[in-house]
Amino acid sequence: MDLDRGLPDGTDGRPPRGTDDPVLMSPTDPVIDPADSTALLRRCTALATRARVDLLTAGRHSASEELDEVLIVLESWEETRVADPDPTMVVLAAAALQDLLERLPESSRSTLGARAEAALRVLHTLMRSARIDAMA
Repeated sequence: MDLDRGLPDGTDGRPPRGTDDPVLMSPTDPVIDPADSTALLRRCTALATRARVDLLTAGRHSASEELDEVLIVLESWEETRVADPDPTMVVLAAAALQDLLERLPESSRSTLGARAEAALRVLHTLMRSARIDAMA
């Protein structure tokens, strides 16, 4: 085996995105199943946490760019299209986004902040509809 070849040209170390990737779900899909919603919420939580850490480092903003993609999908979710989301992941994603928003400088609030606030509203709606009793 040739393990020292490195990454193929044109890749950045992330796994390739396929059609099953929750980030690429179409807004016209009829129902978002629990596996897809959990995967996207988990990714949102991780990226929001990384983006908050990136704020402390002047030159790093890769997590913010990835998070923006995830937030676009979350914004498109309608309460009736999300089938039985994992309540723990909904709360964790909402908490991570709220934490990021509280630490986001005013200069970054224009796009990322607006998307995070819209996604947070969707998550709060999901928490109310699923009767998740947690503050985030």
